[in-house]
Amino acid sequence: MTQRAFIILLILLAVAVALSATSFPGSMIGFLFAITGVFFVAVPGAAIGDALKQGGIPVTGEQLLWALAGLYALLPLGAAVQAWLRLRRGDFDRARSAALRLALLLALPLIAWLSVNSMQRAWP
Repeated sequence: MTQRAFIILLILLAVAVALSATSFPGSMIGFLFAITGVFFVAVPGAAIGDALKQGGIPVTGEQLLWALAGLYALLPLGAAVQAWLRLRRGDFDRARSAALRLALLLALPLIAWLSVNSMQRAWP
């Protein structure tokens, strides 16, 4: 990835974060995050929770959410390590790609939080 593309994509990511705090685009982004959360977090989480309960391990939904949050926390850590190692080797194109992945992984929870709050404010 060239430096120009990296800067442009970082600016677009900042615009996405800023738009997620506004009333209309933020509400729509929040609605899409809610749908995504239901399909990719709630449904598999419920299936995993039921399987664990049938196996004799009582698990609550809050415990599953903390486990998923812990797993998600490992993703930016891995991207940061990748970016650092590639930067030390002098592979700047791949280091920029890993750094952009890190920025995206750090921005997604912020976008989700801002847009869901915007959705709650816009649709009482």
